[in-house]
Amino acid sequence: MYLQQLLNGIAYELIGSGNPEILSLSCDTSTVTQGSLFFCIKGAKYDGHDFYSKAIGDGAVAIVCEHLLETQALQILVKDVRSAMALAAKNFYDNCADKLKIISVVGTNGKTSTSYILESILTKAGYNTAVIGTNGIFFNAQRRSTGLTTPDPIQLHYWFRQMYLNNVDVVVMEVSAHAIALHKMDGIHSDIAIFTNFSQDHLDFFRTMEAYAAAKKSFFTEKYVKNIVTNVDDALGREIAQMRPSVTYSVEGNADVVAKDIKLCKDSSVYQVEIKGQNAVINTRLAGKFNVYNTLAAATCAFVMGIDIDTVVNAIGEVDSVSGRNETIVRSDGARIVVDFAHTPDGIRNILSFLKETTEGKLIVVFGCGGNRDKFKRPLMAETVSQFADFAVLTNDNPRYEDPKLIARDVVESLTCKYKVILNRSQATEYALSAATGADTVAILGKGAEEYQEIRGRKFPYSDVDIVRKFLLKEQL
Repeated sequence: MYLQQLLNGIAYELIGSGNPEILSLSCDTSTVTQGSLFFCIKGAKYDGHDFYSKAIGDGAVAIVCEHLLETQALQILVKDVRSAMALAAKNFYDNCADKLKIISVVGTNGKTSTSYILESILTKAGYNTAVIGTNGIFFNAQRRSTGLTTPDPIQLHYWFRQMYLNNVDVVVMEVSAHAIALHKMDGIHSDIAIFTNFSQDHLDFFRTMEAYAAAKKSFFTEKYVKNIVTNVDDALGREIAQMRPSVTYSVEGNADVVAKDIKLCKDSSVYQVEIKGQNAVINTRLAGKFNVYNTLAAATCAFVMGIDIDTVVNAIGEVDSVSGRNETIVRSDGARIVVDFAHTPDGIRNILSFLKETTEGKLIVVFGCGGNRDKFKRPLMAETVSQFADFAVLTNDNPRYEDPKLIARDVVESLTCKYKVILNRSQATEYALSAATGADTVAILGKGAEEYQEIRGRKFPYSDVDIVRKFLLKEQL
């Protein structure tokens, strides 16, 4: 594709002359090849404007930048490089985002579960689906790993094209607040956007809850979204519903779709769903009140799409579990082991309150806090764990570039339950399992379906579920 075609829909000033053929896109000098268009992205640590000369030396034929650079190379001057990159990536990959029905899921918690529940409904209804999110990219019965909830635009639009070529009809994608703030969704218009909930997270990036809320709220505009499904039990969800016409859902009050007569069991949930005069009973093996919200969000979106209520009920009833979300393994002696992604105070409260209510013995919690992330939530996470746990094992999550001992120090100051610090996560898990008896529950929180542990810039293979299964197998030998 030639440069002028690539820049369609982007406001820019061309410094220099020419219309070179663009063979690839890059915002990382390590991926620049002959014929690349290089985007000078400003990141938390580095500014791509400082590396333009290396990009040119490695074969870049033009540079997209926000200020003039001292080079004779062709420069495309734009107001925001990130936005320009999103639009250029869409053009480069044949605007396939416009050829797919896209459903976006936005919220602090519940995005992954809601996405996979909705995917099951859509598949039952006859759609060929794809899912993009924290657990990776999934379509045509294959999963591809990604490092981000919402991939960066170049990768994202590459996958949109692959999905289109593989006859995908509907893409259900998680949209993080970072993705919104960093303009990853520019040029993408969602047919439906679901809002799940809002609570504290990511203050390392947004600094204030107000800024974090504003980022999520800004997505629900006509620029990005055609139809809105929102949880009006949540304050921000109510604001979104007041901002634009929305289809609302609730378990507590008045809404378009309401869950009533909720019965929560240890391994299932049952409730009556009411929508515009129609009533049905949803019986799901996804336990906990948080999964009532997740299934209700997916059901509401399905109703907006015109899917009949019987298909919705049957599809939800067939979902056994969502990887890394309240994923439960029962040991031979009856002890329950739960792996969950909960890594925010609200997420931890949701899962632990449910587990506490359904545990006859002790609730043992293995958890940690991520490094180089929102430090303000560390004491809140510790306080929440202390509220429900009979015993806690504090360990590593993804320490990244922080000293694990210093992270643990931030946490233990607010732990008021009995606890032990074991920074090796595998050893911490083994200790918790060995301490549990048949009536107990061991909750292993923070990583969910992640298959790595990030330490000093490297991702080492690691899976909570795999570690648990290995220990259980060893016990049987």
